[in-house]
Amino acid sequence: MRTLVTAIAAIALLFGGGPAALAAPQSNIVGSTTPHSAADRQFLRDSHYDAETAAVQDAAIKLAHTQCDYLTAVGNSPDEHIYLAESASETIEFPYLFVYAAVEAYCPENRA
Repeated sequence: MRTLVTAIAAIALLFGGGPAALAAPQSNIVGSTTPHSAADRQFLRDSHYDAETAAVQDAAIKLAHTQCDYLTAVGNSPDEHIYLAESASETIEFPYLFVYAAVEAYCPENRA
């Protein structure tokens, strides 16, 4: 399951990855082609990514879904929530808030 965390780290690199981040699909920001769902909007608001560029928002949403997939696969324990937050702490400004927002929006069954 730690391999999944490697995938999380790779996606997280998109936040600081420069041109690589631009490869993400567009969101509902001006000129975008893919509107966000209500869950996406909740996540972006709660994680404080709602004012970011479309590329950063899309990368954040992908990472949030990956974090939920990880919690579903390994089990939902407070230790796993901490592990996810700490794993993302170098690329995400508020990693514990990010994990919390991901769980609330996409996988509330994984609340610790």
